[in-house]
Amino acid sequence: MSRSLFPTGTLAPLALLALCLGALGACASPVPTVEILEASPSMLAASDDGNDDLTIAVRYTDGDGDLGRGSAKVFDCRAEGLVTELAIPRIANDEAVEKGVPIEGQLELVVADIGAVEAAAEAPQTCADLGASAPQEGAQVFCVVLVDAAGNESEGACTGPIHVEP
Repeated sequence: MSRSLFPTGTLAPLALLALCLGALGACASPVPTVEILEASPSMLAASDDGNDDLTIAVRYTDGDGDLGRGSAKVFDCRAEGLVTELAIPRIANDEAVEKGVPIEGQLELVVADIGAVEAAAEAPQTCADLGASAPQEGAQVFCVVLVDAAGNESEGACTGPIHVEP
């Protein structure tokens, strides 16, 4: 005989959901999320110091507020091992982090001095896992994964194609 935690027809599951939602994120996931809003410019010149920096604007959420003091990993999907790790400054104060207050907002990530690299025939594994294909027509995407202070990693998101000229 199978038993349910809640008797059929009761409102107990809805009450539990309301309690969870009302507890200021107590049931929120500690894993951050990331969404790419924009990447610019769409064409970089590796040999020109004035035109070899990529800015990626992202939107984030973090259910327990500890994204600050974590990092952003930016994967250059032209070849394996091209990863820039950027420190994320403090976002929420210590009290908010201790209480696990959910946060959301936007960050601008700047990957400076992108160099000329021979593109691989296939996208690196991390990029492929995020849906990136092999470089096409001299362009490739850059993927971002956010890591909070506790080491929780977001699923990741990728830009549109970025051309990098030598």
